[in-house]
Amino acid sequence: MLYCSRCIMPSTRPGLTLDDQGVCGACLWHESKAQIDWQTRRQELQEVAVWARREATGPWHCVVGVSGGKDSTWQALYVRDELGLNPLLVQFVCSDGTDLGRRNIENLVQQGFTLISVQPNPQVASALSRKSLFTYGNLLKYAEMALFPIPFRTAMEWDIPLVFFGENPALEAGDRSSNLAPWDASGIRFNNTLGGDKADIWLGDGVESRDLIQYRFPSNEALDAWGGKAIFMGWFLEWSGHDNAVFAINHGLECIDAPYRDIGVHYQHNSLDSDNAGIVNSMLKQIKLGFGNATEFACYDIRHGRLSRAEAIRLARDLDGRCDPRFVQAYCDWIGIPQSKFWEVANSFRGPMWQQSDKGEWSLRNPIWAQEPCHDEGSLEELIARVDTCRLTTPPGTTHTKPPRA
Repeated sequence: MLYCSRCIMPSTRPGLTLDDQGVCGACLWHESKAQIDWQTRRQELQEVAVWARREATGPWHCVVGVSGGKDSTWQALYVRDELGLNPLLVQFVCSDGTDLGRRNIENLVQQGFTLISVQPNPQVASALSRKSLFTYGNLLKYAEMALFPIPFRTAMEWDIPLVFFGENPALEAGDRSSNLAPWDASGIRFNNTLGGDKADIWLGDGVESRDLIQYRFPSNEALDAWGGKAIFMGWFLEWSGHDNAVFAINHGLECIDAPYRDIGVHYQHNSLDSDNAGIVNSMLKQIKLGFGNATEFACYDIRHGRLSRAEAIRLARDLDGRCDPRFVQAYCDWIGIPQSKFWEVANSFRGPMWQQSDKGEWSLRNPIWAQEPCHDEGSLEELIARVDTCRLTTPPGTTHTKPPRA
């Protein structure tokens, strides 16, 4: 496998490119942020907020799509307390959601917000997730097809002129293939997960066209008639998922209570509203592409100076692709298949970076920990304790009055 010479992201990531020095687009984008005049960008965002207040015809100035997780908690409070807007929070409710996720969204609402929750038919969601798994080896694909359109549809229904999203996922991942302005979140419908498919591929298995309304983007004609804007806040602000997590936890966010080796990542603040999205799908990502969430987050840690390259390699080696069988079983129960069928499908998506031993055991061909030294100094838990946001926050019950960072 070929890896970025700065972080440890492999070139198997869709849309990722390496320059002549072997540096990936995500690292180059991070490096370029040091040259950005963030004060000017924040002023531009304030001007957008002024525009939204002027254009709004009802009580809400903007829509913020939320899950109750780290980023959406920070976004909602920043939009209200720093931009002076009255946001309507809109949530796509996972039908495979967790009690933890429900507590976190309630924690956010209790801080003074109005929330609209949209939960598509759970039987349809189960069928769509099964098709996502069988067709793409990505059980989350169907959910993202509702996650992003719903805020647009809500804004159009209530005549709200502005929709906020967080970071631009293509830019942060090093994919600069889009021809749209990098702040323009309306282009999310063309990204790697959402783009290129027609809605009728989801029909069948009891799913009818009428069941897919919430999974479809409004038409281009409808978006033009709306005349609103959708923007990525990460274009205007120095976005940091790590800092967002610390902020959110200090404002009541609960983390998952599970060992790191069970969830396959060194952060306990990730994808809290669905175990399937954050844990099972990370394992599937490693099966398909050769890396999982431990690599994903470790790359951010390298760029921000929280981990050395050798430390990140160790985390990837010890955590990537790990998923306790209880999570796989729960997912199989939800979509109605035996574990044997799950593994049959999952293994059919294994990329060419895998090899199988005579005993049937799978291993990566020439992974980064075989290419570069990985020093095992101290325990894994000691290493994780330095970066996991759940270890870096104030004790429960503390009163927090500090506004969101600029």
